[in-house]
Amino acid sequence: MENSLEFTLVSHAETEHQHLHLRPLHDKATLIAFASLAAWSWFVYSFGASLGILREEQGTSPMIGGLHGTALAVGGILGALATPRLNQQFGRGLVMRISTAGVVVGILIFTIPGVTVVGTLVGAFIACFFGNPIVVCVNSFIVTHQGPASAPALTESTALAALMGVLAPVFLGISIASVLGWRAGSWAAVIAFVFIEIWRGRNLAVFGAPGEVRTRKESGALPRLTYWALTANMCYIGAEFCMSLWGVDLLREQVGLSAAGAAAGLGALTAGIFVGRAFGAGITRAVPAERLLKVSAIIGIVAFMIMWLATSAPVMLAAFFVTGVGVSLQWPLGMARILRSAGGRTDRAAGAALAFGTAAIGGAPFVLGAMAERMPIHQAFLIVPVLLAASLGIVIFRPVPEAAAESATPAQAPAVST
Repeated sequence: MENSLEFTLVSHAETEHQHLHLRPLHDKATLIAFASLAAWSWFVYSFGASLGILREEQGTSPMIGGLHGTALAVGGILGALATPRLNQQFGRGLVMRISTAGVVVGILIFTIPGVTVVGTLVGAFIACFFGNPIVVCVNSFIVTHQGPASAPALTESTALAALMGVLAPVFLGISIASVLGWRAGSWAAVIAFVFIEIWRGRNLAVFGAPGEVRTRKESGALPRLTYWALTANMCYIGAEFCMSLWGVDLLREQVGLSAAGAAAGLGALTAGIFVGRAFGAGITRAVPAERLLKVSAIIGIVAFMIMWLATSAPVMLAAFFVTGVGVSLQWPLGMARILRSAGGRTDRAAGAALAFGTAAIGGAPFVLGAMAERMPIHQAFLIVPVLLAASLGIVIFRPVPEAAAESATPAQAPAVST
């Protein structure tokens, strides 16, 4: 009996060691998935950095301008919730192709010169209604395709997405200062999506054929632990998008940067996120995910407070960079723990993650904008450490063990109906 127990413990330790050191597969389908997420991320970061310029162009208040984030969120929630059923009926590959076409249409509407606020709101809604299904499909494909190597694969994909967050604001700043204007940042994403679909070709089934998604009737409701993981990730996403959607305004108000300089300066945050994820991909293979999440949140909170107290542009930009490094692993590891806790309900958990996350994208920046109507934006930005602290608290008190994917089977897992 003792020998059997010892063998079991040793086998489990060896399995965990092998799991932590697995490397992702970089085949054509995976690279296309990475590129799809990168193109969408380019638009999202261009969108956030251009909102301040758009508000000035349209002559709207911060609160009305913040409705663009809300429109993005509402469209994204509806799109994310519809994706699992669409994947089941049509397959992920076809859903990704149709969604790409929809995103292109939404971006083109959003960037029509001289369009009214209603037009830009409609464009933002359409873009995210079709954009979030791309993210759901990419995340669920990576998890099912990469298996035990999904955590480092997700970190790599989000590192590339973060790189777009570095390049897009810089490109936007250059465009604003030139004859191209701010719309060129979004048009670059349109060009990228066209090339990705040409690269994807006709082999759509490799991303997931119709009938492969486990329905709610077959597998039951999502486990209760998944909802805690969803809430933790939602708090983090709300904090990140408060910084990305309002960071330009904070830089202009707090240290007096120009519009073009602040748009480019926002790249300090996304540069930090990129660096953290680029190096973090290797760390995730050697350090337990829950521990990394806690350390990441603590570093992010401390660095943000240094940034918030800064009175000079160099110090503020440096602290913005460190904040990005600190929170860089929150999204990929948060997504991995959501899918890990779902007991095989991958597409449904990925859809719920995007719905929760997009609600945070629309809700948190809108609250910050409403607060900025009554107080300086510098004070309103204190919503960010509050959200990061809430995310950290949930990770501490509701951990998702590595074995959750095995133990949270449909028959065993406590569930919450949706």
